Amino acid sequence: MAIIVEDGTGLPNAESYVSVSDATAYLTAMGDAKFASAPQGDKEAALRRATQYLDTRYTFIGAPLTDTQALQWPRSGAPVWPVRGLVAACCELAGRALGGALWVDQADAQITRETVGPITVEYANGQNDGQVRFAIVDGLLRGLVSGAGSRLTLRLERAS
Repeated sequence: MAIIVEDGTGLPNAESYVSVSDATAYLTAMGDAKFASAPQGDKEAALRRATQYLDTRYTFIGAPLTDTQALQWPRSGAPVWPVRGLVAACCELAGRALGGALWVDQADAQITRETVGPITVEYANGQNDGQVRFAIVDGLLRGLVSGAGSRLTLRLERAS
């Protein structure tokens, strides 16, 4: 089944922000030969997973263009489609999705301190809910995300 790519109109059945050919061209230009040589079905699945990751991991600026669109983009009050950073982020994630899962299942509770006899071990709690953080994707999406998804850090100082 051919992947359905968003065209900027807010398709109700879109599955990806990027076509297989565009993702292959992008990743090849970035030196990722693995994506180009992967089977077509694997590339499509990787693009679907990349798009799903983007739509569930980040809170974007603006609002969806229509009530019936399948994906978070295109958006009103945001850059006009196609959005270069979003497309590049989808390609980057698709390349990584060929090698494994983008999301990692997490256990409910983590042991933070354990004592066995005279030995005590303390485990640090993971950041980012234990998920892998893709710094290049965060950078490519800078300016397109809002709220917690933006990882915006502000320094507050008390006025004297």
